Amino acid sequence: MNNLSALFQPKAIAVVGASGDPSRIGGRPIAYCQRFGFQGTIYPVNPTRDTVQGLPAYPDIDSLPGQADLFVLAIPAAQVPAALERAAAKGARVAVVFSSGFGEVGEAGRQLQAEIDRVVEKTGVRVLGPNTLGIFSNASGIAPTFTTFLEEVKPAQGNLAIVSQSGAYGAHIAMLACKRGIGLNHFVATGNESDISVADCIRHFAGDPTVGVIACYSEGIKDGRAFLEALLAARAAGKPVVLIKVGRSAVGQQAAQSHTASVAGDDVVFDAAIRFAGAERVHTTQAFIDLLYTLSRRPPLGGRRLGVLTMSGGAGVLMADAASDHGLELTPLPEDARAWLDERIPFGSAVNPVDTTAQAVNDMNLVRDALRVMLERGGHDAVVSFFMNWPDNPSIGPALKQAIAEGITGFDDRTVAIAINAGDAVKRDFDKAGMLVFEDPSFAVDALAASARIGERLREPAPQLQALQPAGDDASLAGLDEAETAERMRRAGIPMSALEVAGDADAAAAAADRLGYPVALKILSPDVLHKSDVGGIALNLQDAEAVRQAARRVLDTVARDCPDADLRGLLVAPMAADGTDLILGGRIDPVFGPVVVCGLGGVFVELFNDVAIEIAPVSEDRALAMLRRLKAWPILDGARGRTRADVQAAAAAIAAFSRFIAGHADRLSQAEINPLRVLPEGRGVVGLDGLILAGDGTA
Repeated sequence: MNNLSALFQPKAIAVVGASGDPSRIGGRPIAYCQRFGFQGTIYPVNPTRDTVQGLPAYPDIDSLPGQADLFVLAIPAAQVPAALERAAAKGARVAVVFSSGFGEVGEAGRQLQAEIDRVVEKTGVRVLGPNTLGIFSNASGIAPTFTTFLEEVKPAQGNLAIVSQSGAYGAHIAMLACKRGIGLNHFVATGNESDISVADCIRHFAGDPTVGVIACYSEGIKDGRAFLEALLAARAAGKPVVLIKVGRSAVGQQAAQSHTASVAGDDVVFDAAIRFAGAERVHTTQAFIDLLYTLSRRPPLGGRRLGVLTMSGGAGVLMADAASDHGLELTPLPEDARAWLDERIPFGSAVNPVDTTAQAVNDMNLVRDALRVMLERGGHDAVVSFFMNWPDNPSIGPALKQAIAEGITGFDDRTVAIAINAGDAVKRDFDKAGMLVFEDPSFAVDALAASARIGERLREPAPQLQALQPAGDDASLAGLDEAETAERMRRAGIPMSALEVAGDADAAAAAADRLGYPVALKILSPDVLHKSDVGGIALNLQDAEAVRQAARRVLDTVARDCPDADLRGLLVAPMAADGTDLILGGRIDPVFGPVVVCGLGGVFVELFNDVAIEIAPVSEDRALAMLRRLKAWPILDGARGRTRADVQAAAAAIAAFSRFIAGHADRLSQAEINPLRVLPEGRGVVGLDGLILAGDGTA
């Protein structure tokens, strides 16, 4: 139920609680719609007025002479559910509920919002809000909103759509975008999201041919899978989504029972989900506006090759450092191009950054020629330049603008940015001449790097959000010890170490004789999660007597230090061959559902925090991509003469583990294999330790 055409293209709007004062909440929608040229019918509903802002007014919804597909409710919260019922009878397809006093104010408000939910379910009317600032749609001139950012002028038409859970911050972004010269297409604030969500709006914009760039401000996502599906729809349509997400869940910051929880907190999972879907997350308003400006003017960059043109060596170094931080490539010019520039600029630099020095003040053709050579022969996807306050100088600025405009002529497939200190009028002139204009060189490089990342994602085949397939068994996951956990993992297709359970020292020695030496001993208990921390492990035992002594020591130590633990004996396992240790972790995120983690394993996983996170389940190809993202990848790949690890077997284990997590999403909270020993290429992998926490968090 995602059709939002009545929200953005209604034929008739009824304003319930209409005011004759265009500055009041119930008056602004009427005033704005009249000012911006809405061509449909407006029905003001006000029981005390015959006319409202020059339009016939009606005492109640039932008395409206015709149907209205969009209703605006600017009335007390308690009256909203009944008004929605009456609106449905008058043909309402969507309602914009300005009224506050619902889920944001406590239990009574939540109950009132639940009444709205029941009306939505009963009538099929879509609801934006409650507690929403409303919407503005530029092309159709509809503005059922009480925002103040529309008071002065109508925003220029453009391809940007803004969707925000916060009305005030969304309006702030819209105002800054307009001041930056970004054309606005749609603005919508979703408020409490009783029905219509940020995800619904993004999905609608993905299918709107007039939208090219989508901006999103989010404070919390209710349905993570629906949100990802919306982002993937935008990606499939080739539309960049730029978002700010605020609010870090306390759940992800609490002390964790497993390594997985500590390295895969909620905000980390959000980042992984955004990366999976191909959106770009920013953390500051400056970065938000800079990137929206960049994408509204130019398509995402076609690659990471960056040219730097400057009149200041210091600024060139600063931009080169920023580019390096972002993984942009400052590709050098060919030898013949450098020789030509050296002759033209004997006191400058022709490598990249290219430095014209102050010679350009006397001959702006140096700027034109350097820029043209960089675009023609340097193969740069973008060129960023710095010219201080020259553009604001009346004797230098016009010549500089002309030189750059001539230099970029014929290179419509490239992006050229300039960082300058100038007044707004001068910035607009340079923008109109075809270049992106920034206040600071670092801001320019940041925006170009983000554009390059977006371009890469849009060029890649979009991943599929796989449906969750229940495992098909109803076996409980509560109270599993390590032996039972290993068996569950083995049945899921993950190779696990051979092991036997022993009740005492003599039984442990007998088990070791059968398995073959050397062996490892571990305490067996669902209550002891980190065995090494309590003396619950003994390694590399070479004979039966060593096993007996170690078994007694482990049993006594753990019994003394963990008096309340459920001790079930000992695990005896052969020592694994040398290899590289990984951790496989999985958890059920409260927003996005099952996620899988892989990274450098062992006891120091939190210290190094070298992990990759994906939405589960994952294919073997995606699992291999996870491994390649790790800083430890060169170790797995055989760096510095090391034997290459069996990464294909590791990827297969990750994929199988992710299917286990996804298939048991209704019954577990976390699961872990740590370590997963990755053996040399061709010899496979083996899980050495496992943990499953049931849905209530119990092992």
